[in-house]
Amino acid sequence: MKFKLKESVLIFLVVMSLFVMTACSGNESTVVDTNQDTSVEESKQDKEVPTIVISWGKSLHTGMMQLNFIKPEIFENNPVHLRPIGDKQLELVKDGEVLAIFDYVVNDGGSHAATMMTQGTLDISYNSSTAIISAYDVGADLSIICPVQSGGVSIVASADAPYDDFEGLVEFAKNSEEPIRGGYHSPVSSPRVVLEYSLREAGLDVSENTADYDADVLLTDLKGLTNLIPSMSSGQVELWAGPVPHPQNAEDQNIGKIIASLDELPGGEWIDFPCCTMNVRNEIIEKYPEVIEALIQATKDSFEYAENNKEETAELMAEYVGLDKEVLMKNDTTYGVEISDKFINGMEKYYEVMTDMDKFTGRLENKTFDEAMDLLFDLSFFENN
Repeated sequence: MKFKLKESVLIFLVVMSLFVMTACSGNESTVVDTNQDTSVEESKQDKEVPTIVISWGKSLHTGMMQLNFIKPEIFENNPVHLRPIGDKQLELVKDGEVLAIFDYVVNDGGSHAATMMTQGTLDISYNSSTAIISAYDVGADLSIICPVQSGGVSIVASADAPYDDFEGLVEFAKNSEEPIRGGYHSPVSSPRVVLEYSLREAGLDVSENTADYDADVLLTDLKGLTNLIPSMSSGQVELWAGPVPHPQNAEDQNIGKIIASLDELPGGEWIDFPCCTMNVRNEIIEKYPEVIEALIQATKDSFEYAENNKEETAELMAEYVGLDKEVLMKNDTTYGVEISDKFINGMEKYYEVMTDMDKFTGRLENKTFDEAMDLLFDLSFFENN
């Protein structure tokens, strides 16, 4: 009887020992798994979400990025999209994950944007390519990533000017006793380059010296897109080149008249010519390449929507631009981010023209276009596309 009792106690102790060992083993597994899950979660929480300053203007060349503020639901089902958090911030979202937060500031043209990028107060900007080329020349550490549009530039004369086309302008300027007073919204903007080059190619003497009364055309800096129409209505100038919708607005107000679009300039050199680009400080490219790659996709979607939905885009952009839908419907811009031969050839043309006009005095002086391409353009995000 005692033996049986001892045997029973022994069996009981063995069973309990096994139970305790199993329980302890199970607890150890649970602790490990919990720590792993916590580690993964902490890793996600610790992942840096950078805040980056981004800019575009209130023109129809670059302003299509504003669609992400105006009607974000257009893009919200895309794997990559921009999600507004207030009226001055956007989250860059990819597959549900926030990659970056963008602080938006408006720019008043390429020179303004390039200056901010040079100072390091702006990281990413959509503006004229020529402004970025000039900024690099004088020391800015930035790159052109891709185009966003082409075309959409016109030369405008006062409504009462005694000529109605570019050829008439040239003839009038050659025979006028006084120089024609012209202007540009930014010293290094694409419209300014096109205007000055076209006038010189037509045989006109162009000067920025206001005392040079032997010149055929005197050009002056009007300091911003918002001053294009007021400068003409006040009589300060009678000629300028500008991006859509400013020429169309000048006609709508009967202040000016379009005497030539890019397609109508002599020689056919400027037909549907590229103008504005997506531009990024190199420090941002190096630190956040995945952000730039995702933003290119969001940019592509925004500008392709504008290209394929002209009327809806005009209606959506009217309040932001501050003009009637009917004026915006006259938009003659082509949108797209493709790195095409047309884009490269267009950039080469700009570069050659700016070289001929002695616009380079720094890092690009005496550089060929191929050398400038290696220094100034980062097309690596499109290499596998």
